[in-house]
Amino acid sequence: MFSARDRSTGRSPDLDLRQKARKLLASKTGGEFRPRLSMRIWLTALFVLVTAFAAITAYEIVHPILYETVNRSSEAAFKQVGDQFEDQVQRLRERGEPVTEQRINAFARSHGLEWGIVRYEDGQQTRGELDDWSPRPVRRAVEEPRRPSDDMEQVETGVHKGQLQATYAYPINVDVKGIAESQPRAIVFVKYFTENDVENVQAALRNIERLALLAGVLALLIAGFAGYFAAVLISRRVSRLGLAADHLAAGNFDARITTRVEDEVGSLGATFNAMAVSLKGAFDQIEQEKERGSAILDGMTDAVVGVDRNLNPVFLNPRARKLLESSDHAFHNRLQEVLAKTRYSGPVTESEAKAGDRVIEIRAAPLEDGALAILRDVTEERHMQRVKAEFIANASHELKTPLTALSGYLEMLEDEENERVRAEFLNDMRVQTTRLQSLARTLLDLSRLDANAVTFRTEEVDVEDLLHGLRRDFGYTGRPLSIRVEENVPLVRTDPNQLHRAIAILVDNALKYSDESSPVGLGLSREDGQIIISVTDRGCGIPESEIPYIFDRFYRAQGSSRADGTGLGLALAHEITDHLGGEIQVHSRPDAGSIFSVLLPLAADSPGTNGSRSL
Repeated sequence: MFSARDRSTGRSPDLDLRQKARKLLASKTGGEFRPRLSMRIWLTALFVLVTAFAAITAYEIVHPILYETVNRSSEAAFKQVGDQFEDQVQRLRERGEPVTEQRINAFARSHGLEWGIVRYEDGQQTRGELDDWSPRPVRRAVEEPRRPSDDMEQVETGVHKGQLQATYAYPINVDVKGIAESQPRAIVFVKYFTENDVENVQAALRNIERLALLAGVLALLIAGFAGYFAAVLISRRVSRLGLAADHLAAGNFDARITTRVEDEVGSLGATFNAMAVSLKGAFDQIEQEKERGSAILDGMTDAVVGVDRNLNPVFLNPRARKLLESSDHAFHNRLQEVLAKTRYSGPVTESEAKAGDRVIEIRAAPLEDGALAILRDVTEERHMQRVKAEFIANASHELKTPLTALSGYLEMLEDEENERVRAEFLNDMRVQTTRLQSLARTLLDLSRLDANAVTFRTEEVDVEDLLHGLRRDFGYTGRPLSIRVEENVPLVRTDPNQLHRAIAILVDNALKYSDESSPVGLGLSREDGQIIISVTDRGCGIPESEIPYIFDRFYRAQGSSRADGTGLGLALAHEITDHLGGEIQVHSRPDAGSIFSVLLPLAADSPGTNGSRSL
């Protein structure tokens, strides 16, 4: 059952926008709950994780290199001693001084080394104080090309077990005073690195690792604070953007974002502002179009009903509310059936749906989320269609009857030789011709009035004289016309010919639709700034339900069949009266007679009055 109340009344536009925004968010998230993670948390964690990954990666890369470097530090120091010995030998050679045992011994003592001269062939020590040495550097030193060599190895046995033994061999390719070079030999320096030295190196390495760990922790803290600070700055700007978006979703299109930094977020804010301006303009235009559409729909003479998928009304214009409130349950059901039919049949037209004593045409069409129906009251239109159909039949009959009579008279005149009969035929033909002329003249006058092609001239008219002239004009009927005129009825400014014709039509109708013995009266009075010309008969009368239609063209009320007519006379009288600035009122009862009154306005300075008399 439809209700005349508009269900959309009282709903806030902001509420509609919020509901739409919620539906949009629900559609994007699939209606599932998703935990919210703050940007500050994940951005800080991201900074810390990246820093930790970088620190671990750097440690994994640097630690082996550092360990190897520390382990080689002693070897590098020992090799530096060899370089110093080579430099000393070179300087002695440049000065031309020999390399003596004393100088070798002094160099070894000054650097904490053991020394000796070893033969390559049998590995015997010929000079010095060596306890042990590595043969590899000796072999490499004396073989071609002869050059210094060094080596470092772990001592597995003996007094120096567990220590590192560093051996440096320098080939004796220079003169050594007191030593004859009979076979390949090498000066050998040996140094032992004790376990304490190794532990010192490892301790230094552990110290470096601790420092690296502290530096990593400090880097993580700094990265965490930096990430949190950056996240706060970014999240604040993004939060402002989100807040502005919430205002925008709630229908506040004046929300704007102010930014002082021209970066990506600033560019996004500028884009958001441009979008807000565009949306504001679009929604303003939509609201204007909506208001315009509502004004058009509210101003329509047809009723408009909009329903949702469940056939519940979502829009009713004032005409629809009035129609549905005054219609019965059967019409509501019929309307729902037509709207439901649009779902599978497309646009549907119900040409005639009964709503009490009215005929309603229903045109319904499906919409994406419901249906729309336009209800048009076609009661008058259907009535006029029937009236026009009757007029066509009547007019055809009215035209056909005199034409048929004229045709018959002409045929009979050809064969009739009696002059008296021929004169009667000619008289009857004259009557039929007059009837045709009257019908044609009436139709022509109506068409000219419709086209405003009739010129109305105004002058001062004594209506009482006009009524007496009418009585004389209808004297040929043999029917008496009584006239009653009140005192002090002034002259009226109007078109006398057109007024005469309108009153003549009313008098002619009164004579037609009343018995020959029934009197017809003409009256003239003044009331409320108007003169009233009345035509009274005691004929068949007019049913009250038909009075609104008697001035329609071609309409003939019940009982009109008793007299000739086309239903055009009263329509012409009504048109003339309208053009004269007046109106026609009707009071009638069936079998009691009718009173037709023509009301014409009086000017403020009406001319002199006539006397009062009754005839």
